[in-house]
Amino acid sequence: MARAARIALYTLIGLIVLLAVAVFVITRVIDPNDFKPQISDLARQHTNLNLDIQGDLAWTFWPSLGVSIGRTEARIGDDEDLFAAIGDARVGVAVWPLLFGNVEMDAISLSGLDLNLIENEQGGNWERIAASDTPAEETPAETEQGESSAMDIPLTIPEVTVADSRLRYRNTTDGTDIIIEHINVNASDVQLEEPFPVQASLRYQDQDDIRIDVNVDTVVGVNLDANHYTLTPLNVKTAIGGLTSTPVDIAAQLNVDAALDDDVVKVTDLVLEAAGTRTTGNVQVSGLSTQMQFSGKLATAPFDANAALRAIGEAPIETSDSNALKKIAFEADIGGPANSLLLDPLKITIDSSSITGKAGITDMDSMAMMFDLAMDQINLDGYLPPASEEEAPATAQGESSAPPALSEEPLLPLDTLRGLNIDGKLAIGKVLVEGLDASDIKVAMNARNGLLRLTEANGKTLNGSFTTSATLDARNATPTMSLNSRINTVQIQPLMKLALSDDLFTGIATIHTEMNTRGNSEKALMENAKGKVDFGLADGIVRGVNLHDAVIGGLNDMLGNFQALTAFIPNLESGKLPRELSEDTKIVDLKSIASLDNMVATVESLSANLDRGAALNGKGWLNILNEDFDITLGMKVPSISSDPRLSEREWPLRCAGNLNGSPARWCVPSSDAFRSAGRDLVTQLASDKLGVDLPQNREQLEQEVQERVQEEREKAEEKVRDRAREELQKLFR
Repeated sequence: MARAARIALYTLIGLIVLLAVAVFVITRVIDPNDFKPQISDLARQHTNLNLDIQGDLAWTFWPSLGVSIGRTEARIGDDEDLFAAIGDARVGVAVWPLLFGNVEMDAISLSGLDLNLIENEQGGNWERIAASDTPAEETPAETEQGESSAMDIPLTIPEVTVADSRLRYRNTTDGTDIIIEHINVNASDVQLEEPFPVQASLRYQDQDDIRIDVNVDTVVGVNLDANHYTLTPLNVKTAIGGLTSTPVDIAAQLNVDAALDDDVVKVTDLVLEAAGTRTTGNVQVSGLSTQMQFSGKLATAPFDANAALRAIGEAPIETSDSNALKKIAFEADIGGPANSLLLDPLKITIDSSSITGKAGITDMDSMAMMFDLAMDQINLDGYLPPASEEEAPATAQGESSAPPALSEEPLLPLDTLRGLNIDGKLAIGKVLVEGLDASDIKVAMNARNGLLRLTEANGKTLNGSFTTSATLDARNATPTMSLNSRINTVQIQPLMKLALSDDLFTGIATIHTEMNTRGNSEKALMENAKGKVDFGLADGIVRGVNLHDAVIGGLNDMLGNFQALTAFIPNLESGKLPRELSEDTKIVDLKSIASLDNMVATVESLSANLDRGAALNGKGWLNILNEDFDITLGMKVPSISSDPRLSEREWPLRCAGNLNGSPARWCVPSSDAFRSAGRDLVTQLASDKLGVDLPQNREQLEQEVQERVQEEREKAEEKVRDRAREELQKLFR
């Protein structure tokens, strides 16, 4: 028995020595570089790759049996451009365990990988790499019980290294040019039974000079039989440059669990930190191979928005309230049916304002989106830019300001608008902006295939209400817009102060506006705007404009030229009508209809009832751009006389100037019109009081009337003189 054992031992030693000698002979006698031509021929024949093995092929014998290859380049077919290259690659198996039937891999390394992918209208260059002509052996669907597969061999690789590698993708059709370089990967104790650590880094850069540096440190778990993979924990550090003035550093910690046979990926214990913000949460994605379904929760802790902007090198948002944007927060549950991504419930905090509701994507295929949100309240004044210390140069009295230059640059991103698919609702409890408050606001809109509709915009403001609908049609090269707005019984004073920076009008206004336009620039939209405005005002005051005094001034001038008319107005003070102390005009009610065309609002009709029974009628125009206006009025003033020929007559006024000018200079009596009215009244006076035949020639009539008045005056003066002589004679008797 002992002798048999010795024989077996000697035999084993002999076999080991023989194997060692064979390996030595193979690695030392056979030069692998002699096989370069055959390797190149096989590559060209089976893959359409032209290999240029520039470096040496080399064997290694101890302590591992392996092979290494130096610089090798690959081109597709007869292309001159490089498709792929490697600088150096090494792989080996430990010799001593191999002698005892155990496979222990040595380190695997690859450095200097350079891969160039190019795509054009015909496809990608990688598609020209032909598959091998040798049919693959069919693998049984299931391994018979007790039979081991290749993956059952215990295998541990001490180290896998990919160093200084590079990938470039170019698309000559759309100009895409992406370079992923400085690719470095290091994995230790790689095996399929236990998790193993991996470190990786790379840099991404594209045609827009966006640069992303990524560093990954994780522990990888692999279960090929169950198609189950884990990254626990996964630490990612990223620096993104090119999007902001300063690169943005992002750090993420999370766990990833991918059960691909179950179509489920879980992200747990997420902590994402960037520019002073911190987001946490858990997300699960199921239905990876069919229709994805999301679930989980995300939350962003309160942060200072301007501090975040400064952290990425951007200018902070200037606000009138220094405490604005100090507290921004977000939290939401992630859910929804398959093929959707909904945040419900959703809460966004902006300082003291809260937005709640839901929003998200209802159909991942069509990217249909929705939102249904409610804001409790917001004071927009605090978020407006601080008031400028510089004042605009004043406009000289009576002069119109130069109209602003209208831009011809495109305003609307038509391609983006055409791709929108949105249904949305927004409710706001209370809004305060520039001293104006609004409440109970409800807005609804939808957008599909370039047609955007504001179907509802209702609310309460200034003791009244408003409702608006609008449409933007961006389906054609020239977009069109339409607006229908109604403002009901609102206090007009705050609106006028906001629009004109002056307390010019008060009262309760009702405004109905219908307007449409077309174009995609400020200039085109203004020039093509057409519409109609119905304006009503009740219990109003026009400050700085006294239309009654304007009429009185015209009448006093007329009376100075036609003194005979004093018979119509008894009890005049010093032969003139008295003026009012007030500098304003009180309006009982007013109605006006205006049309808009070519940047001019034409006042087609204007009628108003004023205090003390006065009334107005008029027409005119207003230039929307430079705010020049010219309105002709006819005003009835019953209070000046009981004679209907004065009280029922419309006295002519002209109101013209610029809305930024002095209101006191706007409205003046029309001298020619008042003179003509005076002639008419003199004619009536001559007919009714003097009993003369009226000639057809008004100038002759006026002369005759003046002569008759002069005769009457001379007779009266003669009577006075006679009376005086009689009295003097009595004194001297």
